[in-house]
Amino acid sequence: MHSVGGFGGGTTAARRAGGSKVDQAYLALKRAIVSGALAPDAPIDKNEWCAIFEVSRLSITTAINRLAFEGLVVVEPQRGSYVAKIHLEDVRQWMLMRRALEIEVVGVCAADMPDDAIAALGQNVAYQMAAITSGDLQGFHELDTRFHRQMTEGLRLGRVGEVLDPIRTHLERVRRTLLPEPGRPEGTFREHEAIFRAIAAHQPDQAKNQMANHLDRVSRELQSFVAKHPGFFED
Repeated sequence: MHSVGGFGGGTTAARRAGGSKVDQAYLALKRAIVSGALAPDAPIDKNEWCAIFEVSRLSITTAINRLAFEGLVVVEPQRGSYVAKIHLEDVRQWMLMRRALEIEVVGVCAADMPDDAIAALGQNVAYQMAAITSGDLQGFHELDTRFHRQMTEGLRLGRVGEVLDPIRTHLERVRRTLLPEPGRPEGTFREHEAIFRAIAAHQPDQAKNQMANHLDRVSRELQSFVAKHPGFFED
């Protein structure tokens, strides 16, 4: 099977995930968009996706319509289907919600997180350093995502996790877009390490301050990136 736009691995993973071919196509397209393999405003070639998944145009259209409902794809009668630009106002609101929730969560972590959950968080931080050292950007990204999710899981805050997970998914495109920027993984690692140290030392106020610094840097970097790549975004 050939790759489309350099993301053939995503289609392979989608096949392994099981489900209907429509589901597989939907997941593969979503991964391609979120990872940046399909850039904002990039056209989606239905014929090519039909060939990859050996399905009808109707099936691919169904997958595309699901992504359009989620705001990841735009469908226009005369233009076809293409990847939606990132809406800056949506990003600002998602960041605001994430900041409010995660700062509170990390404070509770520093006060009440069980020792085994703290140890698991520390192991994640160690793996992040290993991923940076080996140049494994994808591995680092996965560990980064996992680091934040471990906080709600370690406290068994299932309902909070249900709110945060969709917000993080919406922000995933932004994070993936920013991650390759020079020095960003190293900066993110240092901030994660500082957050972990505050949790391990049971210092809620320090943990909150470190989380605020971490999330605020993402906002600053986004503003800088928008100035350099205005075509990726729209107000």
